[in-house]
Amino acid sequence: MPRIYTNYQPNSQRISRPKTILVLPKMEKYPIFIYYPAKNKNSLNALIGALQNHLLWNQLQFFFAQKEDDLLYLLAHSQRGLLLVSVMTPDSEQIRSLLIRCKSINSQVKICLGGPHISACPESFQELADWLVRGEAENIISEIISYAKDDFHFVNPMILKSNHRVILDLYSPSPIKLGIYGFIEITRGCPYGCYFCQTSMIFGTDIRHRHLEAIFDYCREMKKKDLNDIRFITPNALAYGSVDGRSINLNSLYSLLEGIKKIIGERGRIFFGSFPSEIRPEFITLESIQLLKEFSNSKILVLGAQTGSNRLLKTLHRGHTREQVFSAVDLAIQNGFQVAVDFIFGLPGENEDDEKETVQTINKLLKQGVKIHAHSFLPLPGTHFSSAQPSPISPFLRRFLGRIARDGFLFGQWQTQEKIAQTIKKKY
Repeated sequence: MPRIYTNYQPNSQRISRPKTILVLPKMEKYPIFIYYPAKNKNSLNALIGALQNHLLWNQLQFFFAQKEDDLLYLLAHSQRGLLLVSVMTPDSEQIRSLLIRCKSINSQVKICLGGPHISACPESFQELADWLVRGEAENIISEIISYAKDDFHFVNPMILKSNHRVILDLYSPSPIKLGIYGFIEITRGCPYGCYFCQTSMIFGTDIRHRHLEAIFDYCREMKKKDLNDIRFITPNALAYGSVDGRSINLNSLYSLLEGIKKIIGERGRIFFGSFPSEIRPEFITLESIQLLKEFSNSKILVLGAQTGSNRLLKTLHRGHTREQVFSAVDLAIQNGFQVAVDFIFGLPGENEDDEKETVQTINKLLKQGVKIHAHSFLPLPGTHFSSAQPSPISPFLRRFLGRIARDGFLFGQWQTQEKIAQTIKKKY
């Protein structure tokens, strides 16, 4: 049964398919089709939220398809429109297959692609799209829609990149005019530029924050709808308000959390320090953990260690040490939090000594009471390590990871990611 969202009425609604046939609303306005799987919701919410104060808004009709079959059904019953798709590298081949099917069903609908993979290597999808957006899109999406709506034809697909960094305050985190509320992106950009991560490539190393009043306004809108659980998007929760993203601004953090709590009241909950608002370990201090203890309803804090080898941490450009991970975990657990720690296995240049140090680190963390979130290294396009070869994970490390997983201390898709890494190397 398709799950299709539309703003044919003043607010978005979900249309369920009857047992016989689904009659779609008449497409009186220009249709925008959004492929809307759960993993892409936050980025797509921000994109559509950027449109809601534009003059184009009342000329558009939005359809959100969570599943491939839903999207194909929509396209089969449309004569025109623009399809928006965000592409992540691990899903790139699945998206490629979907787009081929979309074009075979309806060659008239125009296609705009964005997301981490397109930001890094748009040429890899150039034959399947009309527009490919590198990096941030909030300040150019209206231009793309105007071209699509006017049926403007280009000889070749257009690869676009904004000349300006997005100012978060200018755009809503989600299209609340459609009744869609979501996580609040409070910070964009990361100064660290870790060699395995796409964040700095997409958003830059200059850190930008959404101002307090803009955040509070969004929380007030949620409160009106009796939505009292507040979640955030940020590369490092405790960097909010920091000028350089490398230091803690306790006053800004306190103002943020206290201000939100006043708006949502005692029934409201603030999830701060858990996915997708994880914390860098060196930002856990006596002062910052007290703020989290006072305001955050996250029972589990998520910290990024990535490896237990100080040599590899330097190679990765991480900017912290193994010892700072231990200290952060100690402080968190002493203050009543559970902790999950991210590790990446198969990192480029990882040798036997590095693996042994990582196992020793994990064993110490397990004694402290943490759980391990396991990942395998992915050579993501656009990163410093995009051309690096994943290191083979030794039998010794595999046995160790298998044992702690069976004991309930490890979770994650590291084995699936290990296979995806090989596909990425072959394709990109």
